[in-house]
Amino acid sequence: MSDSRGFTLLEVLVAVAIFAIAAQLSFGGLRNILAGHDQLSPRHEAAAALRYAVAILSQDFNAAAPRAVRDALGEPAAAMLAGGRDELVIFSRRDPARLVLLDAVGLYRVSYRLQDGELVREVWPVIDTVQSTQPSRQVLLSGLREVRLRFLADGGGTGWVDLWPAAADDKLEALPRALEFELVFEDGRSLRRLLLPGSGA
Repeated sequence: MSDSRGFTLLEVLVAVAIFAIAAQLSFGGLRNILAGHDQLSPRHEAAAALRYAVAILSQDFNAAAPRAVRDALGEPAAAMLAGGRDELVIFSRRDPARLVLLDAVGLYRVSYRLQDGELVREVWPVIDTVQSTQPSRQVLLSGLREVRLRFLADGGGTGWVDLWPAAADDKLEALPRALEFELVFEDGRSLRRLLLPGSGA
C-alpha cells in the first residue's frame, strides 16, 4: 500500500504567499521600467530630431554655391542673403545628385526661417524662381527661442558680421569664409556649430 500524501493547507498558503510577493516585486520592477521608458522616450526623440536638424543644416551650408540668382520679380539676388525680414537666410545650393558645376540644372535654392518657435526649411526646385514657384516646406525643430547666424567676411578687416552680404559693394556671388549658427532653445539650452560654406566637407 503506497504512502501518498498531498500538500497541507499551511504549505499551500505559504506557497501562495511567496508567489504573491514575487509577483508584486516583478510587477513593481516592470512598472519602474515602463515609467523610465516613458520619461526617456521624449528625450531620445528630441535628441534624434536635433541630430537630424544639425546634419541637414551642415549639409546645406557645406553645399552652398557661389551662384547669384534672379528673384521672383526678376531682380538680381545674392548667392547667399541673410538679415532679411522674413527669412533667416536663403542661398544657392549644389545638388549632389546632379554634379554640374554652376549650371542651373545642378542647383536649387534653400531658405531657413524661424516661425512660432519652429525652424522651417524651404526648398525651391529651381535656382531662378518666378512668382508661381512654390517651395517644399519641412519643420526641422521645435521649441526654439532664437536662431543666431553670423558670417566671416573674406578679408578687408571686416571680421564677423550678422548680415550677408557683408557690405553693399560685395559681389552677389560671394560666400562667407565661415558661418556660425547657434540654436537657442526655450529652456535655455543652446547648440553652436561652425561651418565652411561651399566647402563640401
